[in-house]
Amino acid sequence: MRCITEKELPCGSIRYLCVYLGGSPVSCYVLRGRKGDMLIDTGISLINKRLREYISPYDIWYILLTHAHTDHDGNAARLRKELNSEILLGERDRELVGHFGRQPVKATSPRYRLRNIQQNVCGRMKIFSSAPYTPDILLGSDRNILREYGFDAEIVPLPGHTLGSVGVLSEGVLYCGDAFTAMWGKPDITPHAASPAAMVRSLERILELSPVWLATGHGLPVKMSEARPVIRKYLLMHKHQLK
Repeated sequence: MRCITEKELPCGSIRYLCVYLGGSPVSCYVLRGRKGDMLIDTGISLINKRLREYISPYDIWYILLTHAHTDHDGNAARLRKELNSEILLGERDRELVGHFGRQPVKATSPRYRLRNIQQNVCGRMKIFSSAPYTPDILLGSDRNILREYGFDAEIVPLPGHTLGSVGVLSEGVLYCGDAFTAMWGKPDITPHAASPAAMVRSLERILELSPVWLATGHGLPVKMSEARPVIRKYLLMHKHQLK
């Protein structure tokens, strides 16, 4: 199980843990705050030990989940209990906790059709379900809620991959979950979306925000300068969904 952090490969000021499981990366992030720190995504349960080691120097008061898929919330329930922290989740993803089938995904490109079938079948299996949890804080229309908790950051709704997907914008970094990806070692469009049309609009929003970095849920952080042409090309091919 290979791990890369900002100590091995600095990406601006981003604090991150990227764990490779059979070549497939899962990424988690830490945001420092004035009243305690925040963990963004918890990865799949298999990385629990590595994640606990990585966050041990931090005082994690909050666990923000970009969305409720098991490769992002797989350690949420356990960590909340161990750290006495609170879980934040997009309101529309509350129904998704432990129930992948409530928001079946569609392929974002024809080349992902077979992968999409596998995703929907495997996602309904109990072995791929996270331990149940109830979010302490539901993220809705208040984009400045994180400032109340001591973070120089704002919530950015990024629906598409799931209906309740959210990102966090802080100091030129957009922690975007699976609204974008780097899972194949390069900037790319996420293979699946519960709503491809909403995902297209979220990609347009990312272009409007134009952060310096995109901290994705899978893979190393990528520079926006490298992601921008990939997003623009995809939007050009799917501009009909922006109407």
